[in-house]
Order: sequence, then structure tokens, then C-alpha cells
Amino acid sequence: MTRPTHEELRDAFQAGFDSIDEGEGFYPGFHSFLEYHGYSLREDIPCTCMDRGAHGHQPECRWVRA
Repeated sequence: MTRPTHEELRDAFQAGFDSIDEGEGFYPGFHSFLEYHGYSLREDIPCTCMDRGAHGHQPECRWVRA
């Protein structure tokens, strides 16, 4: 399984902020960007945060490409 790259995450966060500017929430834009680039949110796998969730889960947690 592949996690999003640093650049993809930066662009996904920007898509989330753009989504806010368009009157929606952050997550619709963030999720749409990652889905468009072939990632899916997998609730059935362990945490993929760099710190294993020690400081809470990050928005990119469990987004992977098979």
C-alpha cells in the first residue's frame, strides 16, 4: 500500500482550503483530491500517521493506494 506523497498531501490540503473558500467544509475538497488521485480511505487498516496517532489522527490517516 502506498501513502500519499508530501506533494500530494500539500495539494490535498490546498484543495481542502479551496473547498472552504467555495462555501463547503475542508474535508470534501481534501477527500475529493485524494480520491481523484487513486487513493481510498481504508478504515480496516491500522493508523498510517507518522507518529502512529500519538497526537491524534491526521487528515491523511488511512488514505492509501493499493
